[in-house]
Amino acid sequence: MPSQSENIAEAQREVQRKLGRNLLRIQQLEVMVKSMVAHSVIESESGDMHSFLDKRKQDVAKKTLGQVVGDLTTDLLSLPANEEGQQQEHPGDPTKIRFRTSFRIEMSPEDHQRTQQRLAELVELRNKLVHHFIDIHDIWTVAGCASADAYLDDCFRLIDERFEELRKIAQHQDEARKEMVNVMQSGEFIDFLLHGILPGGTGAIWSSCTIVNLLRDAEAMLAVDEWTPLARAIEYISGREPSHTPKRYGCSSWRHVLHESAIFTIRREQSEPGGAKETWYRSR
Repeated sequence: MPSQSENIAEAQREVQRKLGRNLLRIQQLEVMVKSMVAHSVIESESGDMHSFLDKRKQDVAKKTLGQVVGDLTTDLLSLPANEEGQQQEHPGDPTKIRFRTSFRIEMSPEDHQRTQQRLAELVELRNKLVHHFIDIHDIWTVAGCASADAYLDDCFRLIDERFEELRKIAQHQDEARKEMVNVMQSGEFIDFLLHGILPGGTGAIWSSCTIVNLLRDAEAMLAVDEWTPLARAIEYISGREPSHTPKRYGCSSWRHVLHESAIFTIRREQSEPGGAKETWYRSR
């Protein structure tokens, strides 16, 4: 028959095992939450996305579970926000392409408050297990170990429940990120990002699109008394950037581009009596 000390030692080992199981699950949850927060915002300037993400991961890694849960319920799991509130000014280099995208799940005020409370309880539970477990439980007696054992089972059920809830959100976030990558690798997105061409051939961001910039370049080279003959501009552009045609920008002709952009003043005149009319343009 085992002695009293042997019974206590066996009970303590079971408590130690279950405490370790709880702490490992909490660490798994913490790693997952930090990854969710780090990937909730993706930002880049002229393609330097990896540097931004690496720095964000490093910053998040330094935070405690309580701090990162606060970020989670502010940035990722949030209350509905006005679009105006999401706009941020970035006064960086205007010659570089900059973009920012974020993943956010909007909740009603009631659901958001409930989520905050459930995660706050989890953080408090973690702190009790790490810092106060042996203050609360008498693990020097068989009865105390039995009480601690039952408590740890309850803790694990709660921790595992929160872990599974967050894991589902993380899966949705990962799926959304993959969809975003697919979009960003598409020809339409690249045309939009690099050339200002709107998807589906519906037009362009005329103030800064490539075809307008090419017309401006031609104007700088070919203008006569501030006016540029469109025929010569077309020849100039076709020799340098033949892929940039009106059709690519949703237009039927170069004159259509001039009209749609609303950036140029246009005039039509005969170069000689009885001759065909020519189109000239200049920047407004």
